[in-house]
Amino acid sequence: MHGDRGLTGRRGPGHGERLLFSLALVVVSLLWMTRDMATWATATCAVGAAGGAVGMCCFGWRYMRSRENSQ
Repeated sequence: MHGDRGLTGRRGPGHGERLLFSLALVVVSLLWMTRDMATWATATCAVGAAGGAVGMCCFGWRYMRSRENSQ
């Protein structure tokens, strides 16, 4: 039972799903930055948006490379 990976047989999210999660992080962070908040909260949103943008670049590159190798 411990080695059972479920119905899909995958271990975790792929590069495409991680790319979408990163995009969602950027969108949500930028939406929250439009609110009038404390300085620390705005800085946290900026860090979240920057981290999401880095994740989009990283996982987008890996997604494109995996699609290129599969064909």
